[in-house]
Amino acid sequence: MMVSFTRKRLYRVGSRPLEGAVDDVKQLAEAVWYRGYRPTQAELERLRSVMSREEFLRALCALELLSQYPVCRRDTARYLQQLTRHFHRELLGNDDTPVQGRYSPSKRWGLNDATGPLRKALLPLQTRTYADAKGHHHGLRS
Repeated sequence: MMVSFTRKRLYRVGSRPLEGAVDDVKQLAEAVWYRGYRPTQAELERLRSVMSREEFLRALCALELLSQYPVCRRDTARYLQQLTRHFHRELLGNDDTPVQGRYSPSKRWGLNDATGPLRKALLPLQTRTYADAKGHHHGLRS
């Protein structure tokens, strides 16, 4: 199987608990938020075939988490949320995404992974100053 760099990153994100995959999630965040990476359903199906159920759920959880940040372009956020909802219904039999307010994606995906360290590590990457300094296109523009 030919694996793209970003798909390989998504595989690495899922391969261990999120608190241990901080650097990989940060690189995935850069790809999603600033370089326009949007995994296709077919791409995720290929990943699913080579990952354990828990690893795949973890990768989906990370994508859903990244879609929640304002720095994620609205069209990308909607796309990722639709994609992750599809797999959530397929794998867990429901789609209980809260319509508003904060929630824990890891709990929603049935994982025990702590996301606090990950959220803290993502803070510097999701500021307007960071994005503008790098010349990235992002969701924080008015």
